[in-house]
Amino acid sequence: MKKELKKTLLCSAALVAVSSALFAEKFSIAVISDTQNYCDYRYQRDSNPPYPYDHGDIYKRQMQYIADNSKKNGGDIAFAIHVGDIVQNGAEKDSEWKIADDAMSILDDKVPYLMVPGNHDYDSQKNHSIEGLKTYAKYFGPNSKHFAGKKWYSSADKIGANSYAKFTADGKEIMVLGLQTEPDLDDIAWAQKVLDANKNIPVILNVHEFLGARYEPTAPGTAEYLDDKLRAKNPGSAQQLWDKLISKNKQIFLVTCGHDFRWHEDEKHSEEGELVRIDTNDAGYKVYQLLSDYQGRKEIDDFLGLNAHASGDGWMRLMEFDLANNQIIIKTYSTELNRYETDIDSQFTIKFDFDWNKRFKK
Repeated sequence: MKKELKKTLLCSAALVAVSSALFAEKFSIAVISDTQNYCDYRYQRDSNPPYPYDHGDIYKRQMQYIADNSKKNGGDIAFAIHVGDIVQNGAEKDSEWKIADDAMSILDDKVPYLMVPGNHDYDSQKNHSIEGLKTYAKYFGPNSKHFAGKKWYSSADKIGANSYAKFTADGKEIMVLGLQTEPDLDDIAWAQKVLDANKNIPVILNVHEFLGARYEPTAPGTAEYLDDKLRAKNPGSAQQLWDKLISKNKQIFLVTCGHDFRWHEDEKHSEEGELVRIDTNDAGYKVYQLLSDYQGRKEIDDFLGLNAHASGDGWMRLMEFDLANNQIIIKTYSTELNRYETDIDSQFTIKFDFDWNKRFKK
């Protein structure tokens, strides 16, 4: 009798474990990278001279893919992140902002998302320095149609240079914290206040400029922290962002960025736009840092014999969270080419070496 009871209990426990694994909800986050070439006024049908097709249509088809595969429409995409460089020419060409506005509108009421300004999104871009975000605020600030009144969205100011959003998936609340290009000490202080007010929530930090690559004969393409000093006033370095914010807060487990799509030295070039760096924070936990920037891709235009500036070919990063198995599956997909990129930099699995519930324990 005891043996039968023990057997029954063991079987029940096994069924519970299997059931838990089967029904744990997987979800994905789409990462939209450097859409500036899709919006570039020179590569649309109404350009002067006219271009054979609208690069902006690629942007719209990307957003339609995300909307069609959102959780609201029966898919698994729970959130979307734009890493910045939305447009090419800042405040100079309002037509570029309208393309971006139309494209991002496809996501409205379908999936929550967060955007950050890249260096091309500032009003002034003179002498390799940037400043001013009035145009960005007009189209994608807190009072824009995209974010006004959204309960999941909050901003540091009326411009929306720094902002954050929270969403829930697989029973877990996750925050995406966005900071402007080269966050200065004031930006970092604001971010710290947000983290202090939302302790133990898992955080993805999104910033346009963070990782770059250098060429070394023994380790080509090695990821390093960028230090471009583009902001005209109070620029901060990526190293400072790591030292003063990321490393100090165990909540931040993932960093997304764009901006850098090539490394070069002695005429050696790479336009892959993908990098991974893993560092350990002050609490002893790993932080996974991912660069994705596909603006250098131009397979479509080359095929058409246009030999123009690259479009980006519709590539985006898809991060599938499988918390039941303590991992994120990273994939890279092109809506235009209808294929996944499967090399080691484009498709891989991040296996957490920490207990999710322990690291983010309430």
